[in-house]
Formats: sequence, C-alpha cells, structure tokens
Amino acid sequence: MPEPAITPEVWEHIFSQVEEGQTLRQISTGPGMPTWEQMRHNLRASPALASRYARARVLAAEAFEDRLLQEVHSINGEDTAAMRLRIDTLKWIMSKRAPARYGEKTTAEQQADAPAQPDGRPRTIRRVIVDPPARVDKGQ
Repeated sequence: MPEPAITPEVWEHIFSQVEEGQTLRQISTGPGMPTWEQMRHNLRASPALASRYARARVLAAEAFEDRLLQEVHSINGEDTAAMRLRIDTLKWIMSKRAPARYGEKTTAEQQADAPAQPDGRPRTIRRVIVDPPARVDKGQ
C-alpha cells in the first residue's frame, strides 16, 4: 500500500523544523510525520520542494550561528574545554551547511588575497607558449 501524500501544511512544518537546525531523520521521528525515505523521495521528485529545502538549510546555518553566540556567552572558567568542543562542533556544522559564508578559504582565494610583492607591485603570472618543432616525415 502506498504511503499517503505529504500535505503542504506538513511540508511547511518540515521546512520550519529544518530552518531550526533539525535533520530530516530527526523530523521523521515526530508524531504524524512522514518517513525519512518518503521525504527524501518527494524532495528528489520535486524541484520546487528541493529548492525550498535548500533555502531552509541555509537558514539553519543562521540558527546554528545564534546557538554559537548563546554558547559563547554562557562560557565560564569551569567548563571551558567542553564549551570549546561544542563551539568547534557548531562551527564545523556551519561551515558544511553554508560553506560560502562560514567555510575555509580555498587556496586560490588565499593566493588572491595575498599581498603584492615586497616592492608593492602586483604579482604577475606569465604564460610562455613554445612552438613545437616542425614534424619531419620519414617517408620523404
């Protein structure tokens, strides 16, 4: 027997939970929620749902940022190591969920941001094209 369709109201609830940082697996364990497999199948089948889900994931990074700030403000001298682990974990998740905003710079970006040569001139990349030697046919 096929599973019942996910209603627009349920999708709104799902996306709201995703925006708060919940995963589809976590959401699927809630009462009256569709299965994780059903949600994934629907997201793959519908570009509109997939686009909405992607936007919700971006907003989830902001929810993690809020949590990170709350954690930082609650640090005291007694639990610094535990807080460091929590913060590093949240930062890692944020960098994966929103790499353009929170991820590490790539090598190319780091080189582009590198200062100019010591005398202030910009770095120069030169390409030299060498003409290949003329082919000699052995048959002549």
